[in-house]
Amino acid sequence: MAEDGSGKKTAIIVAVFGLVGTLGAALIANMHKSGESSPGMQQNATGPGAINVGRDATIINNLKSTAQEASEQVRACEQQHGMKLAFEKLQSTEIIGNRDGYDPQDIERIDFRSCTWPKSTHSDEDGYSEIRLRTFKGPGQYEATGATVADRITAPCSQLTVTYGFGSQGAFENEPAFDIHANTIVMSEDHTIWKNDGTLSFYPEAGEFVVLHNSHYGIQSAKCKD
Repeated sequence: MAEDGSGKKTAIIVAVFGLVGTLGAALIANMHKSGESSPGMQQNATGPGAINVGRDATIINNLKSTAQEASEQVRACEQQHGMKLAFEKLQSTEIIGNRDGYDPQDIERIDFRSCTWPKSTHSDEDGYSEIRLRTFKGPGQYEATGATVADRITAPCSQLTVTYGFGSQGAFENEPAFDIHANTIVMSEDHTIWKNDGTLSFYPEAGEFVVLHNSHYGIQSAKCKD
């Protein structure tokens, strides 16, 4: 019995060691397979997914290049035309002599200047455009007519969006913007067309915009719409 018992114990021990060896081999094999899968995962990261990453990087670089080009073009335009900003409103006065039926008078001059890129259809080759305004005496005889001042505007386009401000007794506010067309005379207060009754002190030139208002109104901005 002792020998039989000893033999059984020996067989059990051998079986246990065999099982441990089998499990160990399986574990090592799994670990090896896991190690082999890493390059596959890395390949996936540099495979189809990398195509999207590369495409996105190209788009971003193109956008950066376009933005950089626009910035350089606008800066060159500003330097060419002596501007400090891409959009400027310059105000000054000039004297109109005794010509074209006018008596000598001081008139207000406003220039809206801009540098944009890509250049628009109404700008110069370098992206520069300018809208000029000159104020003259309007047909109205008193302020209540809303037509004592006439703004004569020239622009490189046939339609403008303008904004006027109203100021009186220390209060000021910008009025809603409105559109005006070339070869028309418009009332600033209600944006209606003024019918020329012969009281206008000048002859509008072809393609000119004319806005009538009183001294409480003043133009704030003007830009081409078309």
